[in-house]
Amino acid sequence: METTRLICGMHNDDIVDEIQALSAILCEDQEFQVQSINEKEVMLMIHPHQIKNHLITLTVILDIKSYPVSSPQLSVQSSRLSRAELHILDTLIKEEAYKLQGQVTILSLVEWLVRYCNRYEEKTIPTAESLAGEAKHEYTTIVHLHHIRSKIIYVKTLSQWFRELDLHGVLISYRRWIFLMVSGEKNNLQVFSVAKTSLIDQLIRCPWSQLYLKRHRTQNVDIDSVGRPCKERMLTVLGQVEGRLDAVGVLDEVELNDSGKDWSTYWKSRSILVSIYQKFIQPQIGQKK
Repeated sequence: METTRLICGMHNDDIVDEIQALSAILCEDQEFQVQSINEKEVMLMIHPHQIKNHLITLTVILDIKSYPVSSPQLSVQSSRLSRAELHILDTLIKEEAYKLQGQVTILSLVEWLVRYCNRYEEKTIPTAESLAGEAKHEYTTIVHLHHIRSKIIYVKTLSQWFRELDLHGVLISYRRWIFLMVSGEKNNLQVFSVAKTSLIDQLIRCPWSQLYLKRHRTQNVDIDSVGRPCKERMLTVLGQVEGRLDAVGVLDEVELNDSGKDWSTYWKSRSILVSIYQKFIQPQIGQKK
């Protein structure tokens, strides 16, 4: 009763209307709750029963003064998904909310969440039990970067993304060429692939690759000629091989030269590097080392 009074007394008709709509649509037991409300914000708990096995709970915090101009704060919880999977889903729904900024969004986000999760049958959603019994499938994606203006900014940004997505990488500089190799486990992020990728990206079967590539193309990673933050518009995906790189840190930097020793020693140090060099690097630089 007190919650109803507080909702009706809010000076934000958009939030009031959205809560009423959510209450009417998500009317099953424990499916929708106004968790808390004060003069500054409202917290909603949404547990859509349309999602198979009731896997997901969505927590939403709305700023009473600024919503829907400001995006809602979102958090996804599930006891049946791994930490990495939850992070990916959390990232994707926040990206969806960003697209809808300025509109009342919560019902649209719930509908997106239901559609997205139900796109995958239960057998494709790895539980902790199923993952424990499966071998890890690790892949490495090879990318050619046209140029880097600020290496400090570029490396810092990539390192942050790699930590968030549980990836490892090696950034290789040789003459005028720059190659980036990115490794990750397929099973960790198997569920939440990113739609609407280019033809070459569709050849990359690991969803973490698609999510990483989407970030690399749509978020600021470098600076332009006048020092303004800019996106990577000239990234080229060369391909992918099965196997994981041995990286000391989240992102290793390797500078190779023409002495022969550095170049040959590096590419021949592991079978996966031999394969990468023969399939993807050598055709780019036009050399036989």
